[in-house]
Amino acid sequence: MDFLPSAVVFVNDDLVQQTINHLIIQLHLHEVIDGDVFDARIAANPNYVQDVVKANGLRIMVKRPFTELENRTEADVAIFIKHAMASVLKNNFGPPGQTVALLNIYWQRICVFDV
Repeated sequence: MDFLPSAVVFVNDDLVQQTINHLIIQLHLHEVIDGDVFDARIAANPNYVQDVVKANGLRIMVKRPFTELENRTEADVAIFIKHAMASVLKNNFGPPGQTVALLNIYWQRICVFDV
């Protein structure tokens, strides 16, 4: 999956494990962490996203409440999931604002690729 973008994806922290597992598969995620771990990595290395995530072509998902503002600008994509629907609130790869069924969320659906 080399053609997929490296990314930091924020999602709401109240997701059940089945939903998380689905997102791992659909978005080809390398790691799922919570907001505290992500914030600690940023505190240890303010360039963590560029130096680690982007440099290594990783896709990580950060579970955190959307009311938390810390390091919010580091997210490439922010998705709020409720009742099996995924609303893309922020999207550095394409237009934000779309809502799709959780079953239909994948990179080609939310990204505009330059090919």
